[in-house]
Amino acid sequence: MKILLVNDDGIYSQGILTLAKKLIYGNEVVLVAPQGQMSGMGHSITFYGYVNYTELKILDGARCYAVNGTPADCVKVALNLILDGKPDLIISGINKGFNLGSDVFYSGTVNAALEGAVQGIKSIAVSQEYFLEKFDFTSEFVAKNLKKLYNLLPNDAQTIININVPSDDKDVIKGVKFAKVGVKRYVETYTFENNFGYKLRGESELGDYNTEDDDVYLYDKNYITISTIKNDWNDCESYDKLKNEEFNL
Repeated sequence: MKILLVNDDGIYSQGILTLAKKLIYGNEVVLVAPQGQMSGMGHSITFYGYVNYTELKILDGARCYAVNGTPADCVKVALNLILDGKPDLIISGINKGFNLGSDVFYSGTVNAALEGAVQGIKSIAVSQEYFLEKFDFTSEFVAKNLKKLYNLLPNDAQTIININVPSDDKDVIKGVKFAKVGVKRYVETYTFENNFGYKLRGESELGDYNTEDDDVYLYDKNYITISTIKNDWNDCESYDKLKNEEFNL
């Protein structure tokens, strides 16, 4: 299988490098990732500036490229400038820090996978608990279930899979659950630091409308969560209710 690995933590992140080492056996793996930290960039792309890429010799068995752009830029650069043809699969991650509920709007990890969906390529986003030091467990989980995850993705490639791993201890993890995307709330504060300016800090908490089948709730209960996110912003229920409304001109 031809696999494009991207992320938002940067090309030197242990998350993407550890995952690559697990996948290079039996697969053709190419890493195209930001040259530095790009968390929280969402689906932004570079319109008015310039993007460039550099090949790096940092991993045996896989080609690696650093891009001076966003995670979504990395997907576009890979498809248009680096790869010969489309890959079979894009995997974004492994991200250091979960991407649950409302996080998906801000996450460079999730939105790099969604850019894959825009391009018609099956895509997966993978994240784990921020305080985990190593990425071996999550990498093994992805590698062991790679074919299953690939086959679960629809052939039209407009739906991505978002995976979140709460622990690397099998005695802590209760299992794997498919989950709806829930509501993630943050208590946000801005603090002034070192005469540079204000820096955002947030402490996460369960939202007011979490249910026992959503990713935020199940992750909090130590389940590996797998959520499907469709590249479709239509609110079909509202559309059906409102489509015949009339307005004055």
